[in-house]
Amino acid sequence: MNQYDLVITKEVLIRAKRIALRSGKWFKLSSVERLVLSLSIKVVSRVKSKTLKEILMKILDKISSSLLFKFKILSIGLEIAKKRVEQAIKLGYERARNWIKDINYIWYLGISYINTSPIYK
Repeated sequence: MNQYDLVITKEVLIRAKRIALRSGKWFKLSSVERLVLSLSIKVVSRVKSKTLKEILMKILDKISSSLLFKFKILSIGLEIAKKRVEQAIKLGYERARNWIKDINYIWYLGISYINTSPIYK
């Protein structure tokens, strides 16, 4: 992603492993990929390393491209929502803090950003 950094948490990795096991894609992964995913679940609560993040994104894409797409939408939407809440609070609108908790709003912002032409980004 350009300006929005994707945050990979332990919960996302656990969900990806479950999907891989249920769909049978776990055994189609190489042994190194399975090991990286399993160790990341055990050791890391939030992935900070850029290299590990790139490796895990490739593994997630092999497991489920729709999971990766949903993950990108939500993380981008959350970053945009944080910025909008911050701007609204600076303008004096205190009820904007509830926007961060609204998953539909975050989903809307993420999808809008992804579907926006690169010319307008």
